[in-house]
Amino acid sequence: MLPRPARFRQLSSFPFTSKSISPTLSTRLNPRHYSSASSSASRPLKVAIIGSGPSGFYTASRILNSLPRDSPNGNNVEVHMYERLPTPYGLVRYGVAPDHPEVKNCQHKFDELSSDPRFKFFGNVLLSSQPSSSPSTTTPSSALSPYTYPHSVRISFDDILPYYSTLVLTYGASLSNPLSSVNGSSSSSNPLENVLPALAFVSWYNSHPAFSELPINLKRIEEVSIVGQGNVALDVARILLKPLDQLEKTDLSNDVLEVLAQSDIKKVRVVGRRGPGQVSFTTKEFREMLQIPHLSFNGVEPGLMAEAKEMVGNERMKKRLLGLMEKPISNDGGDKLFELDFLKSPNTFIPSLKDSKKVGEVEWNLNQLLSSTPSPPTPPKSQDSAVPSPSGVIARPTGEVVRNKADMVIESVGYRSEPLSGEGEGWVLPFDEKRGRVRNVSGRVVDDQGVVVPGIYTAGWAARGPVGVIASTMHDAYSLSDQLLDDHFNSPTTGSVSSPLNPNPEEGIPEALTRAQQKGGIVVDLDSWKRIDETEKRRAKELGNGKEREKFRKVEEMLSVLQ
Repeated sequence: MLPRPARFRQLSSFPFTSKSISPTLSTRLNPRHYSSASSSASRPLKVAIIGSGPSGFYTASRILNSLPRDSPNGNNVEVHMYERLPTPYGLVRYGVAPDHPEVKNCQHKFDELSSDPRFKFFGNVLLSSQPSSSPSTTTPSSALSPYTYPHSVRISFDDILPYYSTLVLTYGASLSNPLSSVNGSSSSSNPLENVLPALAFVSWYNSHPAFSELPINLKRIEEVSIVGQGNVALDVARILLKPLDQLEKTDLSNDVLEVLAQSDIKKVRVVGRRGPGQVSFTTKEFREMLQIPHLSFNGVEPGLMAEAKEMVGNERMKKRLLGLMEKPISNDGGDKLFELDFLKSPNTFIPSLKDSKKVGEVEWNLNQLLSSTPSPPTPPKSQDSAVPSPSGVIARPTGEVVRNKADMVIESVGYRSEPLSGEGEGWVLPFDEKRGRVRNVSGRVVDDQGVVVPGIYTAGWAARGPVGVIASTMHDAYSLSDQLLDDHFNSPTTGSVSSPLNPNPEEGIPEALTRAQQKGGIVVDLDSWKRIDETEKRRAKELGNGKEREKFRKVEEMLSVLQ
């Protein structure tokens, strides 16, 4: 039985004061740039941010710090953040590797926002007709997780648009790129057991409620093949190969640690369709792999390495990475093997002879590398830095195939964003189905004809796909925020330009939220999130295992704290 809704603490108007908050960001902006009198200075800036991951809270922080509360326009700005889970942080909480706690320090930026009364957080609120808003539709769209966010408050874009002058979409990428053409893949018509998207596996070990009940069993799993060679692939390999004593004090839940403790994994193979010179993982991530206790790595075949060195030329970072990749290592006897494999694309995942429902082998297409662009002329040594990075290198199948054993396959081939609105249900969010991202030009959302929709923006993975690290996400959000502020205060749109937003937004919060609350729905505000956060930390302390927190793995558990 769900708990009674906690008292909704944020229904009143904002208690503005004359006290100034000094910006905490290093910024190229003059905070007063948007504070001077102008024809648009009196226009209220009321922003709805959809998604509470890094791009969302960096955007909110930038806007509020650029408009101090003691400035004319700073006293006329509000930022509301919506999140379909009760917890903020998005990718930082559910995607960042648990053994990389330093990457999660950006959570402090969200925490700083809580001290600004112009900022409001609405957790456990699911917007519009994305697949998860229908109890009969699977979200993410994979048979691996039939989760439909059943406890969330559901409202539409039409419910909120009259209350905002500006809408920013920063909801990330929560679907996997499918390998639907590969027989036996997780997205095929006949998926095999133990074939999982990396998104599902990473979400499972990070306690995302949509994947908390994924039936992971590592007993009798000896060999794992990971398709893809990005940082996420190495994260997965590292979690599978690290000794348990190096993971016990991370924020992995005890349930996950128990599964990892029963692992029989002896070999993890990370496979890419191209060569060593085209891997997507970073030197830092790879160096960390090589430091895992009891790990063996046999290096890369000399012929492949020689070709890769020729292709990367004078690119220093790539040369440094290749230098690490060619050296074999054996730590403490090396009873677990890590392999890098190249020039292979999955052709089919083959059932096990012992159990036809489970994967037992992978058949790979062998590839060759081709350059789609001519090589640039070699410049003088004084201009080494001017040599462009190798580009246009593509992999083509040779027609040959090979097989290897695989008791488990992790598909790490990228993420896609969800469309947040559907046809015939009011305002439709422009979405590029082919690319799996919000349709936009430099962060400004555009319609199907490429016309800018005034006041609507997107940043982070929802805007540009799942690329970059937290730092690049921050810079993207800052740039988007500067653009948004300039558009609002210095380039106001005319009445002839169509926009679903309200140039004079209604006061307060959307009525749909209060109605849902009155009917028993639970909207998690900042105080409620603080109670959930403190309870997770207290649970870890009670367990006495030295962890910072023991995460809740189910929304019901989170909401029970608010009874």
